[in-house]
Order: sequence, then C-alpha cells, then structure tokens
Amino acid sequence: MVHSSRSSRRMLALGTAVVVAGALAGCTSSEVSGGGGGGAETEEGGTLLYSGFGGSYEESIRAAVFDPFSEETGIEILYDTDGSNVAKLAETIAAGATTPDLVDTESRTLAQFMAGDLLQPLDMDELDVSDVASQDTINEYSVPWYQFSRNLFWNADAFPDGGPETWAEVWDVEKYPGTRSFPTYPTGVLEVALLADGVAVDDLYPLDIDRAFAKLEEIKPNALFGGQEDVAIAQGEVVAGLYTLGRIRDIQSGGANIEYSWNGAVVSVQSLTIPKNAANPDQAYEAIQFALEPDQQRAVLDALKYTPSVTTVLDELTAEERADLPGTPETNEVSFYIDGDWYAENWDEVSARWQEFVNS
Repeated sequence: MVHSSRSSRRMLALGTAVVVAGALAGCTSSEVSGGGGGGAETEEGGTLLYSGFGGSYEESIRAAVFDPFSEETGIEILYDTDGSNVAKLAETIAAGATTPDLVDTESRTLAQFMAGDLLQPLDMDELDVSDVASQDTINEYSVPWYQFSRNLFWNADAFPDGGPETWAEVWDVEKYPGTRSFPTYPTGVLEVALLADGVAVDDLYPLDIDRAFAKLEEIKPNALFGGQEDVAIAQGEVVAGLYTLGRIRDIQSGGANIEYSWNGAVVSVQSLTIPKNAANPDQAYEAIQFALEPDQQRAVLDALKYTPSVTTVLDELTAEERADLPGTPETNEVSFYIDGDWYAENWDEVSARWQEFVNS
C-alpha cells in the first residue's frame, strides 16, 4: 500500500522531571486566562506542568488541547521537553523533589517508566475511559490518547519508476542507489533491519540484537542516523529510510515528491501518565479527561495526522481514511507495534550497542 504526495484525500489524524524552582525557570508558560507568572497558583484553576517534546509537536498539542483546556478551566500550562528522559525522572523522584504533573510517553518510555516504578497508579474513578476503542491499551498507569507510526519513505523524483516498498529493497543500494536516513535512536531501526534480513513480523521479538546490528553494518556506508532529516529528505539528499509519518506528511505538504508505504511500519501508542511526586494530580486528571473528549481527539488528529483513541471519532472515519492511519485494522495487517516491555528489559544493552554503532 503506497500513498503519493499528490493525494487529495483529507489527511486525518488524530516532558521529564524537574524540581519546582528548576521547572519554572526552565519551562515555557502559556499565556491563558487566569494565567499568572512563575507557577504560582492562579485565581481560577492553578497550574499544570506538562512534560513533552517541544518543537512543532508542542505547538500542535498546545493548539489542539492545552490552549482550549486552559481557556475552559483557567489552569495555566507550563511546559518542559523531558517526556523521554527516564533517567531524569528517576533522579528527581529519588531526591524527593517535585516532578511534572503530566508526562507524555510512547510505548518504549512508558514501559521504562513503569519498570522503574516512577508513575502513580491512576484512579480510574477520576476518569471516564469508556469511549477508548482499544481497552487493552489502558493500564494501571496510563491512558492512550493516539497512535502514531514511523514509515518507510522514498523520494519519487529519485525513483520515477517506483521506489523501494519493502525493507529488503531499502537495503538494495544497487537497485535503489542513494543515501538512506534513520532516526538517531534504535527503537524501530533494529526491527526494520531484521525485516530487511528476512525475519517475519510475527517473529521480531525477542529481537536478535546481533543479527540486527550485522544488517545495519551493511547499510551504514549509505546511511545517516539522525540529524536534519527534514531538510535532507526535502532537498533530495536522502532518497529513502524510516521517519515519523507526521513529518513525512509535512515534507510532502512543503512540495517534496515523497511517497511512503505501510509495509513494515513501526507503530507506537502515545499515552498520558502522572508521575510520582506530581504537585497537581487533580489538574492532571482534568487534562487527561479533556484530551479524550471527541473535539480534542479530532483536533489532535487534524494537527498531527495520527489515529485517535476514542470510538466516537474512529467511527467517523471512512475505510479509505483508516487505510492511511496507524493502528487500524487496514494497516495492522502489514505493520507492527513496538514491544515496550522488551525495550524496558533490554534498554541498557541496546543503548550501549547503539552508541557504539553510530559513533564508530
């Protein structure tokens, strides 16, 4: 299944720890109704420190969820960019210091936070999650708010007769010459290397690390790992690789002739959590519930182009729209989910091997 940058179909889609003084010095504050300075409690609703990822992602999440949440509740939102920083959250909790109130996590980091006993169990009496479509994505510590993917892409100008649509073809530098790009972290990259080496999707986990790195060594002379992917992809310096689907679509919107496939796409569940030592858990519960409302799910879908969590919005999608979204029955047939538990158990070894690989 291939999707061209010429598609006219509506593109639907659906940070960590700091002590209080450091958080307020290092975070940005949204100027909303009832907003005061410096994290002091406002007259209307107080403050909430959200730990996410910054950049265009934060801009989209602000506009879709947190700005309207502040307007409705009077709660001032503070932001940091430590949503993936497991070590920092662990250090903050060990020191007995105050943590963010709400942490945005994907599959791997959620499993690491849980394995490290860094999160509060959620009081489900404070939340209505009955509209969440996949109830098995809810657990004691998290509630899903969308699903996203990293996809195989290629430059259609570089390959006018058709680009690589499987990971084995991405590794075929004779048939498809040019530079590949992969993320700066191993999650998903190890898996697609194994797919390129002939491992079936259902047999990926537990990952054969030695085999994955051996396959990555083959492509390394023709690959970049991390860096300014957007620019390199848009300018044709990179002709194929693995990248976040939302960014691929943004590059397409900018005019680059980029196509992508769902074959071997890497899917993750994005969830909201409340860490231990959070100063404002009540506001965090309010924010989680607000993020699950259909209007906000639609807004996140439109802004980030990922799959909503709630049945109300999913049922509005056509079969064609579902066929171009991660985590739907239509794309699940050829994609796979990250196994966060495997990464939580093996992260130290994987991370060390990865750093050695990219720096050598």
